[in-house]
Amino acid sequence: MRRPIWLVPLFVLLMFVLSMLTSARAADTVLIWPSNGKDTMLRFTLSKLRQINSVSGQSDYLGEAQAENLSSKPIPSASFYLYLLDKNGKRVGEGYLEVTNLAAGERARIPVSAHALGSFSSMELQPQHLPSDEPMKVKMSVTSVPSGASLKLDSQESGVTPQVLSIVPGKHVLEFGKEGYVTEKTPLEIAEHPPLGSVKLELKPLAVDTVVLRDGSVLLGNLISVTTTGVAISVKGTSRTLERGRVARIVLAGAQTKPRHSKP
Repeated sequence: MRRPIWLVPLFVLLMFVLSMLTSARAADTVLIWPSNGKDTMLRFTLSKLRQINSVSGQSDYLGEAQAENLSSKPIPSASFYLYLLDKNGKRVGEGYLEVTNLAAGERARIPVSAHALGSFSSMELQPQHLPSDEPMKVKMSVTSVPSGASLKLDSQESGVTPQVLSIVPGKHVLEFGKEGYVTEKTPLEIAEHPPLGSVKLELKPLAVDTVVLRDGSVLLGNLISVTTTGVAISVKGTSRTLERGRVARIVLAGAQTKPRHSKP
């Protein structure tokens, strides 16, 4: 005797698949800012947060959100507190959302982390840093050979190489400085929405020696000798001998050294 074969009607199968898709979408949370729906600028679609840790009733969560700029202007940066609420609307936890360099109409995936004391059933946004009219900045990787050169961007101190600088689009000047090497300046022009760029400069060793005095003055020439009592240097063909106590440091062409004892 043959066993009956049960066929699932196509309609029932479609309804099942639809319900699965609907429940998956229901796991997402959509938050907008401003929350009143007027002149909406940002929309966050958060996937269901997954619990990664729980200690003494406090749980930590991780997830992901899709941020979308709904305005007609770029958003250089904006950050929000993400508050977790229980079924009565009481705050039981919080997280953090941040977007940077989001062009008009652009979408970006951002990580979400949060913690809560007890279970939560809804979320809301509270602005921390609102979008401003400041121009978007472009990240630029700056290196030198050798590394360790001091950097200036438009005459402003900007650390030492290697360095990643956030630079406003437009025309700029980068300055590299390192003892024992020629100070170099290079123009830099950045477009509105370029990919991550880089600047690499090979520094040229100094052709002359440098003697830096304690009063801040600098002598450039050819080092003749260093003794326990004095330092002799030829500057433009004229020999000068300096008391050892006046010298802060000596920078040889292409190298750096401090005054050291040598044979008289």
